[in-house]
Amino acid sequence: MDILLRTEQIRSKLKAEKDYKENPVDISLPVIGPFNGGGEIRVIILGQDPTVRNAASRLHITKTLNLDKSNAIRSYVNRICQSLGISIENIYATNVFKYFYTRPPSNTMHVLNSHLPENLKLLEEELYGFEKLPVISLGEPVLQLLTNTTQKVRMHWGYNKKTKKTNGSFSFVKAQDNNLMRDLYPFPHQPSLRKVFYLETMERYLQFVKQNKLLIC
Repeated sequence: MDILLRTEQIRSKLKAEKDYKENPVDISLPVIGPFNGGGEIRVIILGQDPTVRNAASRLHITKTLNLDKSNAIRSYVNRICQSLGISIENIYATNVFKYFYTRPPSNTMHVLNSHLPENLKLLEEELYGFEKLPVISLGEPVLQLLTNTTQKVRMHWGYNKKTKKTNGSFSFVKAQDNNLMRDLYPFPHQPSLRKVFYLETMERYLQFVKQNKLLIC
């Protein structure tokens, strides 16, 4: 399957039939393909879309999450890999939406919801060969899009409102409870690691993922 060609077709269709004035689809930039580590794929990482706030920097994005370059997000993914006993060579990363919007769509989620069915179908086909692998979703918008809810990442990390710490009751979104029909392990966006709760809890949640999916090399 030619993912880039299929994405271009979907983008053109959405631009013609379902575009929104408050945040149009940007057809001036190329669509962004997945990152494949090149080794035995052990984990899928799922992002939202490639639209970063700095419009000029979008020209330099060539792979999902910019994982082909040294940066903060790659360091974040490397940390995840290290805790799971794998390397970045064992990662396949892709976005739900593989093209740019005029603005980062965090404040126009209705646009993404409207554009989700076509992109979700492509994503399901893209991941067809990875049925038994864990899927890590990055950021609450991805989690909310795929579950049709407003749930927070921290609820799956056992967040206790009184103590602002984890109670150790970790969970994931089961396949039957999300639109992708795959087990999802919610993680925050990389900038959210500045929050004390995620900093203190990340290693414990990663061990939960590892034990639950038996990710032992």
